[in-house]
Amino acid sequence: MESLEELSEEETPREPTSSSSPSWKLTGKEILATKTQNYFAQTKRTKNILIQVALSIGLSSIWRFPYLCHRNGGGSFILMYFFMLLLFGIPLLYMEMIMGHWLRVDNIRVWKQLIPWLGGIGYASILVCILMSLYNSIIITWSLSYLGNSFDNSLPWNQCPLVKTINVTDLSCLQTVSHQYFWYHTTLSASGHIEEGVEALVLHLTLGVFAAWCLLFLTMITGLNTSMPAGEDNYIQMASLVVLVNLGTSLLVTSIIFIVLGFWATTSGPTCVEKSVSKLMNLIKKGVLPQDAKPPEDILLSPALDYLEWISNLPQHLQYQVIHSTPSCSIKTQKEKVMEGPGLAFAAFSQAVSLFPGSSFWAILFFLALVIMGLNTLIRILEGIVYPLQNSISIFGRHPKLLSDLSVAKPAFATALVCLGGFLGSLVFTGHSGSYIMSLFDDCLVPLILTIIVAFQNVALAWIYGARRVREEIFGDLGRLLWSFFTVLWCYVTLPGLLALTTICLMQLYQTEPPYYIAWNSSMSQEVKQPYLQSTLGWVTFLSMLTFLPIPVYPLQHWWYLQDHIASDPFGKLQSKKMPLVPPKPLQLPKRHVKCQEGNSESSSRKLSLPLIRGLNLNPWQFSLPLSRNSQSSSWFSLPVITSVTSISSVRSLSLPISRQVSPASTAIDNSDQHTETKEEERRENSVQ
Repeated sequence: MESLEELSEEETPREPTSSSSPSWKLTGKEILATKTQNYFAQTKRTKNILIQVALSIGLSSIWRFPYLCHRNGGGSFILMYFFMLLLFGIPLLYMEMIMGHWLRVDNIRVWKQLIPWLGGIGYASILVCILMSLYNSIIITWSLSYLGNSFDNSLPWNQCPLVKTINVTDLSCLQTVSHQYFWYHTTLSASGHIEEGVEALVLHLTLGVFAAWCLLFLTMITGLNTSMPAGEDNYIQMASLVVLVNLGTSLLVTSIIFIVLGFWATTSGPTCVEKSVSKLMNLIKKGVLPQDAKPPEDILLSPALDYLEWISNLPQHLQYQVIHSTPSCSIKTQKEKVMEGPGLAFAAFSQAVSLFPGSSFWAILFFLALVIMGLNTLIRILEGIVYPLQNSISIFGRHPKLLSDLSVAKPAFATALVCLGGFLGSLVFTGHSGSYIMSLFDDCLVPLILTIIVAFQNVALAWIYGARRVREEIFGDLGRLLWSFFTVLWCYVTLPGLLALTTICLMQLYQTEPPYYIAWNSSMSQEVKQPYLQSTLGWVTFLSMLTFLPIPVYPLQHWWYLQDHIASDPFGKLQSKKMPLVPPKPLQLPKRHVKCQEGNSESSSRKLSLPLIRGLNLNPWQFSLPLSRNSQSSSWFSLPVITSVTSISSVRSLSLPISRQVSPASTAIDNSDQHTETKEEERRENSVQ
């Protein structure tokens, strides 16, 4: 017995150890699995951040921002730009992102679902994207031109172009920086005015535009993913990251370009003459140049333009050698604003890469990166054109693919049609005045249209549909609540700001003194400001009205369709009055599972889901506004102060339950049913008595 007791005593403490060992092993496995999941989650988060950073750097950060900053005051422009980013850029970008994540439809169907009578906003935004894609393609063409010239052993923009016949006119290359001269004379073959040389196309620019659109077509049909990753649905962080990366890149590029402009200003004039004379004397001592090419001894004491006059008096063969030996600087004294046009980034970075050892290699890398960045920007613009057209227009739905070997379902037919139209439309920028027409689009047309369309979107979402209603429905669908600060900005900050910007754009466009563009004066070898003619500004007005045309045409077209439908069946309403109709049974809507608090379960179950309303067979054109999810509470953001009486009455009609908004026939049936019910109650009372 004692031995049994001892055995039992020895076994009792062993039980917890034996039972604890498998639990310790399970805990170790759980810890290892948790660490593995955290590692993969962190890796995915890092990858998403890097992709966001890569896709955030657009072509405008390197090309457009520097010359706008240089033209509009430098530091004051940067301060105003940062202020506008905080109050307008981040809230509006967040609005676009959250709407896409909430509805998950393209930019045409999103407005058809939210506000059917404003469905034309989506088509207007498509037209804006088309205009933007046209002049973005010519920027890619310029990058391709510089990339092709970068493969030369000696970069062609480092010196004046070599020509067989030298005359006084060709000496204009020495009056400016060779990089600026290469931009206007070799890359653009620019004319003196926007009206000059429109019909004459530049061959290498035309071939470059064709190559750019072919690359875009091949890239899109192969199914390369250039979309922004979602990344934990934190769109405030994503919008802030996109804005900060763009701002940081723009400031870095602008600082480099300003350094180059300062370098041009300090090395021009007498400094350039002194450098040229020193180089000529060294070449004469080495025996490369003859003694006849020796400049006068007092040339350094004379004005800088006297050096040009001395070169023009030399024999023709000596002029050729002296010009070829002159360093890449401007003999004419240049100011800091030596170049203000859209080619500032190309000329400045061609100068910057020329200062590195092995300059051809660095030029190839830079301009290749610029081509890839431009293609990435244009692909994202084209995705906003092709996919909505594929889903909205029936002809694209009938022919979804022309290439049967593609494993990824891409709308090749729509892509081919859009790229072909884009190539034909981009030919207007390949003429001798193509850069001036591009400046007209970039400075006057596209900013005005974009501002007005974004204002329409802001009004539609924040006031007509209702900012508070958007918050409630996003919380019901996504289980997350929007930050109320952004809804206040949408209603009271961004909208007045957009209206003010629209007013400023219209005043600048139609003021007494017309806006100007930067043109090239070949005789003076410098940029000059030329005003736009009224006929040119008339094209801006025409294209603007053409872009906004879908906004009023879309509701009129549906109204006309409904009138034709009623006219084709004029006795349908009378027949519905004669025939006794049975009221349909109430629709049993499925419950939607959303993680909410227990106290709000009853109120959330009474609300009607927006996707379910969209799935009902209701004609949205019967109402001036879409159906509200909660009919009893209307949004305090849903209507502005200047709302008309008709919209107020429509909101009141919508505040009624859906079952009460019925036809006159069903109203008569309800009255007859109530009359029979009262008769039955009277019979029961009589029987009881």
